[in-house]
Amino acid sequence: MQEVGVVLTGGGARAAYQVGVLRAISDMFPTWSHPFRVIVGTSAGAINALALAGGGDIFRHNVSRLERLWAELASEHVYRSNSYAILRNMTGVARRLLAGGGGRGPLSMLDNSPLHELLDREVDFAAVRQAILKGDLSAVGVNVCGYATGQNVCFFDGHERLQSWSVGQRAGSRTELKLAHVMASSAIPTVFPPVLINREYFGDGVTRQMAHISPALRLGAERVLVVGVSANSMCPSSRPDKQEVPAFSQIIAHVFNGMFLDTLDYDIDRLRLLNQLVDLIPPEALAASGLDLKPIRLLEISPSERVDEIAAQFMDGMPLVLRNLVGGGSGNSMTGGSLASYLLFDRRFSSALIELGYKDAQSHARQIDRFFNA
Repeated sequence: MQEVGVVLTGGGARAAYQVGVLRAISDMFPTWSHPFRVIVGTSAGAINALALAGGGDIFRHNVSRLERLWAELASEHVYRSNSYAILRNMTGVARRLLAGGGGRGPLSMLDNSPLHELLDREVDFAAVRQAILKGDLSAVGVNVCGYATGQNVCFFDGHERLQSWSVGQRAGSRTELKLAHVMASSAIPTVFPPVLINREYFGDGVTRQMAHISPALRLGAERVLVVGVSANSMCPSSRPDKQEVPAFSQIIAHVFNGMFLDTLDYDIDRLRLLNQLVDLIPPEALAASGLDLKPIRLLEISPSERVDEIAAQFMDGMPLVLRNLVGGGSGNSMTGGSLASYLLFDRRFSSALIELGYKDAQSHARQIDRFFNA
């Protein structure tokens, strides 16, 4: 039986979409225990990955618990969201930058200590280790980026046959996963502070991540479900009739989209092309080459609606200072919807994304059944 893996990508508050997809799968297969034996997460997807891996032996119960967490999530559970705390942090960043960047501690615009408290309470890391020791899971990985080396590292725990790796700017390091790894993976650059692990500070795993699916394959997955958070493939962008000078928030949103969304689309396209090329090679030629090449069964499920347009409906749920920063105070909420979608930890937004994920997965029901059972 092939090892089935799931890749849960990054995207801040957008990651609520992944919960809806997982809920639909749990409804399709209510008696299953651990449908994904390899679980890899990045950024907010790492939070979902560890919560999923650290649950009990019934998949649908784990998903239900994860859904309740997102349904109750608010900004104050992720970062200190009162205006005074936000302004104090931003003022501190500006002061230190003007002074040459010196001072103690890492720089960040927001204080995410509430997220640390939430995850410390909600994620059972000992249960993750136990599930691996029992053989229920083969591997769990969390992607981070090292700020000293620029290396994208997958910290993983898994069965004893798995080995660490290092290929250029990509590496895998065996370890016992802890809260620090998840906090580092979800530390959006400049927004949340990087985390010191061993001798290096690490931040959000999407930073310089060009091969999102590769860690899952190196951890033994032979077929992979990728749950994205971008509607790029379903809703192509359209050029406006009248071009206006881009706002600062719009430019930053494009930087974030490039990190969180575009590189995943490229990686999926590349894997599909490689699968087609491998299929063209005669089996006898492949065997004679001595290369261990085989097609990887891939299923991608991504939003069928633009997430920034959904976010624009709920921007009143953001703290006023942040709402103005992302462009929500410009009178055109669509301008800031893209950037807001990463920081909009609002129950209404989360619920809308969960329902969209559920609907999209239901529309893929036939493909999901073939993915697991063919």
